Amino acid sequence: MEKVNCNYCGGDNYSVQYIKDSFQMVKCRLCGLVYVNPRLTTDEIRELYDKSYFHGGGFDKSLEYEHEFERSISKKDLIDWDISVIREKLGKSTEKPSLLDIGCGMGLFVYKANKAGFNASGLELSEYAANFAASKGLKIYNLPFEDLPDDEAQYDVIVMREVIEHLPDPLTTLKKVRNLLKPGGLLFLTTGNYDCPERRLRGSEWFYFMPAGHIYIFSNRTIKKILVKAGFSEQIVTNQGDLLHDFMLRYGILDTSEFYPRTFLKKVIFIKIRLLNHFISSGLRVYAKK
Repeated sequence: MEKVNCNYCGGDNYSVQYIKDSFQMVKCRLCGLVYVNPRLTTDEIRELYDKSYFHGGGFDKSLEYEHEFERSISKKDLIDWDISVIREKLGKSTEKPSLLDIGCGMGLFVYKANKAGFNASGLELSEYAANFAASKGLKIYNLPFEDLPDDEAQYDVIVMREVIEHLPDPLTTLKKVRNLLKPGGLLFLTTGNYDCPERRLRGSEWFYFMPAGHIYIFSNRTIKKILVKAGFSEQIVTNQGDLLHDFMLRYGILDTSEFYPRTFLKKVIFIKIRLLNHFISSGLRVYAKK
């Protein structure tokens, strides 16, 4: 175990919010960032992501990535909608935008982004997951992000879906992400929302508290602050998770090929559900531009 200071402000003045599985989840009194302290060492954290992790045998029992890949490649789902939103927010006429998916797992997002016209590649720490993705013909870097060559302005889009909460040093990672983006490039990330009602109701039993691997838990305010400190010029932080978006896709309110419904009635329903989601969602969908 190692003791760490706040990743955002460097402070060592915190209050203990919860104790889960013998780990303390603390909140910085100076900036409000919530993190695990003390935590596993970086080497121990990396060892968590073996083959069993991707089959629900690790700290997150809900995962079954290999089966998800096989189920999802042939159907339209929330990943396809996220890719449409990225296209919309990128606001470029680039014929084949370059995209890097950090923490790509088995490569499903990379696969679908390529099918949608991106030049997509992935980066994955787990050798098992990286080999699986590569077996599907995908371009995958099997190495820690900090070992990726730091050449400037390589990508139009960088994706970090449910990744930032796992990182030992999210601020340094975000600074490097910004450096790797082309001018006007877009970062898309998703993560848990510490300020959601479910966390307030369930306390330490909130499903997102997995302190062996989820070592930072952001709120709308703290994710925006760390993006600003990392140098992103524009940040759009939404309290929007997956469940209600899946509902809208399932019942035809949303189409995976469009960011926004076209008909008046669907627009009204979309706006109302997004408003509801803002107050109840356990997740954040975040877009930031260089």
